[in-house]
Amino acid sequence: MDKTPSLDFLFRPKTLAIAGVSANIGSILTLPQRYIRSLIDFGFKGQIYPVHPAGGEIFGLKVYKDIEEISDSIDYVVAAIPARLTPQLLTGCARKKVKAVHLFTSGFSEIEDEVGKMLESEVVDIARKNGIRILGPNCMGIYCPETGLTFAVDYPEQGGFPNISGPLGLISQSGGNTMFCIREASTRGIFFSKAISYGNATDLNESDFLEYFTDDRNTKIIAIYIEGVKDGPRFIKALKRTASLKPVIVYKSGNTESGIRACASHTSAMAGSANIWRGFLKQAGAVPVHSMEEIVDVSLAFLKMPVPKGRNTVVIGSGGGVGVQAADECTEAGLILPVLPQDVRIKLRNIYGTEAGSIFRNPVDIPGFAAKDKSITAVKSIADSDQIDSLIMHFPFDLWGIIDRKEIIWQYVESVLELAGLVKKPVAVVLHYCATAMAKQLAAEVQEKFVNAGLPVYPGFKRAASAINKYLQYHERGENG
Repeated sequence: MDKTPSLDFLFRPKTLAIAGVSANIGSILTLPQRYIRSLIDFGFKGQIYPVHPAGGEIFGLKVYKDIEEISDSIDYVVAAIPARLTPQLLTGCARKKVKAVHLFTSGFSEIEDEVGKMLESEVVDIARKNGIRILGPNCMGIYCPETGLTFAVDYPEQGGFPNISGPLGLISQSGGNTMFCIREASTRGIFFSKAISYGNATDLNESDFLEYFTDDRNTKIIAIYIEGVKDGPRFIKALKRTASLKPVIVYKSGNTESGIRACASHTSAMAGSANIWRGFLKQAGAVPVHSMEEIVDVSLAFLKMPVPKGRNTVVIGSGGGVGVQAADECTEAGLILPVLPQDVRIKLRNIYGTEAGSIFRNPVDIPGFAAKDKSITAVKSIADSDQIDSLIMHFPFDLWGIIDRKEIIWQYVESVLELAGLVKKPVAVVLHYCATAMAKQLAAEVQEKFVNAGLPVYPGFKRAASAINKYLQYHERGENG
């Protein structure tokens, strides 16, 4: 029988109460009201119970004056009330035999005074005595498309369905970073099994969720944004085990003196030095990154690219100066841009002759966004070489007035889409040189086309090359034991 992760109940509540929801709707929804609106719009599969001492009705739902007034059993409670009132709420939750309480509320240990620390300690004591698990305080909570759990209304839709699931699991101390990552990833074709913003980690912490994701069959890759850990030895053990079974991408922030101070004031986390973390992540077999954008970039390589057999990469596009930039940035990131073999260069000269702008060494400058049949023949000739491991196709949108002739761009797009199905080498796409509003809009349309076709799309050579390099490093470590 398959093992059921012990925290699965957090993601599958049948009944959910939100404490602190006023029935008075103004021109701007309050955060508790937005929670309810988000759950309704996202298709939460369970029953929702708003709670506020004033009672009333909101979004067609009765507002209960107290959690104990609800006749139904309650699995999960979101607390969006002042911190000073949380012990009273937890006492009521204990009587209702609530399984989990998400403390959205801040004002606990992160404010660095004795009152906040004592309040957090009191809440934890009530919870532990009554078997209640606490998420937070000071966090956005859980995003689970499968069950319709969410904390925002503007998350991705695909094919008209807003709750599409995917293979990436996210563990994040920061709610803002969680929301950014979900939104950014969706524009690049990446979707989530679950995402967790866990804040101060006064009870459930990074190790709990890492262990959960390790055994979660719906999560194939794990991304972590972490400021510090509650239990170092446990986290080390969990990360080593998880990284031996599936990729774990880690962004550890709070590495400078000022960053460490910020961590303490944000989630009361103990950060630790950058050198210690670098060594530990390497030893554990995790993939270290340095921004939320890089979490998405590296995830994209894992999810959308076959593993290149080596580092020999060809950059193909248009623009000589762009090629120089690409050569530098790809090489600095750890890829190799070899000169194309002579037989391939001869084939390219036979295709293009001596057209102005033709550069056939590597990077390859295709002159003037050549006709589709020429592009396909040329790129296939390059990809067929056994000395080439991967290809990066790039689109410069503000080049030589091409932006005014969109049909040329779309012709090149169709060429790349057809090539992606023909060549047997991994292909990444770089969209750049989008200086004008018109170019940015067109780039967004082109990106959507490539994303829908399942191709990895990057906004620059440096980010593409770095992601591919880390993808390669991960598999090289695996091959070397």
